[in-house]
Amino acid sequence: MFNFSTIDELKEFLSNEILFTQEATKYLGISSQRLNQLVHAGKISPIKSTKSNSIYLKSDLYERKFEIERNYGSSRGPVNESNANTTQTINDAINYFTLLALFKGKHKKCDPIYDHMFSQIDLTLPTIDIVKEMSELTGFEEREILFESHKVKVGIESLKKDDLIVKIGSDLYPKLLEDTQQAPIFLFMRGNTNLLNFNIISIVGTRNPSENGILRAKKLAERFGQNRIVVASGLAKGIDTAAHTGAINMKNPTISVIGTPLTKVYPKENKNLQEQIEEEGLVISQFAPSMAVQRWNFPMRNAIMSGISLATVIIEAGETSGSLIQADYALKQGRMVFIPQSAIENNELKWPKKYSLRNGANVFSTIDELLNTLAQKHHELLPTIKENKELPLSISEGKIGHVHKDN
Repeated sequence: MFNFSTIDELKEFLSNEILFTQEATKYLGISSQRLNQLVHAGKISPIKSTKSNSIYLKSDLYERKFEIERNYGSSRGPVNESNANTTQTINDAINYFTLLALFKGKHKKCDPIYDHMFSQIDLTLPTIDIVKEMSELTGFEEREILFESHKVKVGIESLKKDDLIVKIGSDLYPKLLEDTQQAPIFLFMRGNTNLLNFNIISIVGTRNPSENGILRAKKLAERFGQNRIVVASGLAKGIDTAAHTGAINMKNPTISVIGTPLTKVYPKENKNLQEQIEEEGLVISQFAPSMAVQRWNFPMRNAIMSGISLATVIIEAGETSGSLIQADYALKQGRMVFIPQSAIENNELKWPKKYSLRNGANVFSTIDELLNTLAQKHHELLPTIKENKELPLSISEGKIGHVHKDN
């Protein structure tokens, strides 16, 4: 199963992939007593055991970890070891989104001033306590600041009790996203945040797909779930909806990164789907409840979706598709982008050939080919690719239909 060319490769494998009991409990997020129960029940098998310790293979534990978390459901329990939803975090978020509202939603103006303010005054205090200092540092009148702060506060109070407000740098903030230039200062999350600990791949594409495109997105999502990969998408019509549905149909969790606040739904026909993902998966937004839904929100959410993912797969897309915005972000972030061979062969489309030449882009003909390419790049995360001959493996049967307009 494992081949090592040098002793250094073996040492690296042992260092990264072999876990002792204490490391295993931390990796699974369970107690040592619970680990012993799983071992005695035959759910987990150590490689070797002594009276004082046991050794486990990380890939074996990953299988069990996925089973634990996929069944976590709505019984999420309290959030441990994080700064989410503390009074200080909530005040900080209110002050940040107040400043963002004063700057008309322009992050390039807001964020540097917020960073400067954070070094000068305590932004974890209520706005009313620091409004004078905020006014002096920003030039906005106190009444303006308090007016916007009240709107932001009312919006945040409209969130559900177990919704989470997570700041960059805290335990719950997605680590992959945190390393990108596009990482927002705050995220709002509803659902099972443990899913962020798994390998995530985005499936994106047109809002007006062909029947073949819908089928491909669903089957790809199904296969990802079989390989313990969590599917992310943007809850839009078309390919996004098919990807989320494909995961849910196999009872696998899925993550939706939306272009609206958690308190809103777009498109309205996906209301039930969004609610189902909130209960069985995870919904993420960078937009405070007080913020209006703007068309530029959706390209912004593509950067977040790409940022939490190891790779982005484009199923069908026209020349003006938002999926290409995500592809751009993914390649800038050093993530992989997968393009179907059938898109390359479609002479009505120019973008596939152009994107296929960029560093980080990969062309694939079958799902197994995609998975194996991914495993070669991330072998430490995806040690074994599961084939399923009962499912059609080809994703290139027929041409991808030409899409004239795609928003």
